[in-house]
Amino acid sequence: MTRHIHVLKVHHLTLSFPTRKNPNPKPVLDDVDFGIRDGEILGLIGNSGSGKTMTSLAIAGLLPEGAHITEGSIKFQGEDLLTMKPKDRRKMLGSDIGMIFQEPSTALDPLMKVGKNLDEVLVAHGVTDKNERREKILSMMQTVGFTNPDAIYERYPHQLSGGQRQRVLIAGAALLAPKLLICDEPTSSLDTVTTVQILGLLKDLCRKLHMTILFISHDLSAVRNFCDRVMVMKDGKIVDKDTTSDILTNPKNAYTAELLTNAKLDPRMLGIERAHVDYSSSPVLTARGITAGYSDSRFGKGSENKVLKGVDLEIYPHEILGLIGSSGCGKTTLIRSLLGLLPHEGTATVNGKRTGAVFQDPVSCLNPSHTVKWHLSEALRVYERKLPKEERMKKISAALEEAGLNDGFLGRKPHQLSGGQRQRVAIAMCLIMNPGLIIADEPFSSLDASSAAEILKLLTDINRERGTSFLLVTHNIHIIRQIAPRVVVMHDGKICESGLTNEVLSNPKDPATVRLLDAETKLHGV
Repeated sequence: MTRHIHVLKVHHLTLSFPTRKNPNPKPVLDDVDFGIRDGEILGLIGNSGSGKTMTSLAIAGLLPEGAHITEGSIKFQGEDLLTMKPKDRRKMLGSDIGMIFQEPSTALDPLMKVGKNLDEVLVAHGVTDKNERREKILSMMQTVGFTNPDAIYERYPHQLSGGQRQRVLIAGAALLAPKLLICDEPTSSLDTVTTVQILGLLKDLCRKLHMTILFISHDLSAVRNFCDRVMVMKDGKIVDKDTTSDILTNPKNAYTAELLTNAKLDPRMLGIERAHVDYSSSPVLTARGITAGYSDSRFGKGSENKVLKGVDLEIYPHEILGLIGSSGCGKTTLIRSLLGLLPHEGTATVNGKRTGAVFQDPVSCLNPSHTVKWHLSEALRVYERKLPKEERMKKISAALEEAGLNDGFLGRKPHQLSGGQRQRVAIAMCLIMNPGLIIADEPFSSLDASSAAEILKLLTDINRERGTSFLLVTHNIHIIRQIAPRVVVMHDGKICESGLTNEVLSNPKDPATVRLLDAETKLHGV
């Protein structure tokens, strides 16, 4: 029998954040014990706050200030990382242990071109020859799937799609061929087609470069056909671990079973009821000929890259309209144009009430220096400046309660909230202005299965009880099937297919729709 060698062994690791007022707090990681075998892809799943990311940061040596490891060891190829000198451990990051973070837009310097971002990785690890660095970078960019590496090398991160930025991060992490690659939610913000591509790319790199991968995710579909084994975390503890097939088909732990149930987002189990839509009524929003792009200085003054090419759209009262498409197809540019946040050609007419917006990442939409009360007060002040204090507080409390929170959250700041709670605050800020239409851009992708289920139920309740219409942009086609009576598919800046959801997704006519559905099938293993 072949003996499995552990590249990494985390042994009884316990970590907490002690303070003067509370020197013995509840551990954030509590007796965490596991190993990763050579060449293995090990999945780590669990809800937000379970300890997944803290585990990865402890392994990489990137723990935040105040974190204190009270017990245990982390052995990499037999050497205890916790007893190493900080200088020696820093040298290991990149060369021996690589890391890919959840949001590539925050991991890449927006003021540097892609080539410069990657060049710094090699400079930091002693590669002095400029030409050698460029050759290594272009070669790796080809390896991760770029057919035009020279062009990508010269672009800034904002000129790339989400999937392209994630490929750049993977290229950066693989440049030095680390033995262990830690992937923290690398596919959560990607569409199904790109997710399948990225998972395939990581699997190929694992084989070609003989890397071992610790794959952290809240997306059970992503781990299904990717990981060899899966561990489940809850409250800082490993509560379940087994082969992927056993974990996802025959869970032994009640919490694992709950995760699997929540991931199904079954409307019947969530108590979701669809609102009736009268398509003979006047649209809430009518968009005609929306065309938008950005200037490209590389090709001279006046040169423009068209992202949207004459998009027409209607959204009706009480309707949830689904909008799907691969990364880079123009979905976000369309949303920004409809909200008046981006210069564009064409017209977008809203009939009646205001338009609100809920974005993918609530962290970037909330000011870290201010409380929940301040955020709601600011949202209300934009529309009702002279409201008496007592009346203002009533409206704030009512909006917060409708979003599923209570007045006890008013004094909290964003860092004191979970991902689901931050998204609820963003929704409350939207509700306080009493919108007739809410544009929701990937409101579930940064949330774990339980939080996503709760937010989905909240949005459908708002739709039914208030009669608020929604334009719902999501990579999760399963959600569109459940709650959106109509769907619009975008590709290359145009609407390539639209109609009743059941008809479009059961009998797709356009190749772009077919690709999305094929990727969904591969991802879910059906």
